[in-house]
Amino acid sequence: MAIDRLVEEIRKLSPADRLKLRIILETEDISKEDVEVSRQTAGKWDDIDADKLVKDIYNSRQYDPGRAEVNW
Repeated sequence: MAIDRLVEEIRKLSPADRLKLRIILETEDISKEDVEVSRQTAGKWDDIDADKLVKDIYNSRQYDPGRAEVNW
């Protein structure tokens, strides 16, 4: 039966993929309001200097005394 096959395929998914599937299935249809909100937020990061942001993140990780050191 098709439902049994679906259940078996879902069981094969990783926990992360199962969560993604559950979120997709629980999500309601996208409304015009959802689209408009997405469009309004689309350019909000345009003033961020991506290179500086990455550099700052790596610097904060490097100098964090509470962070455990990992030697690969």
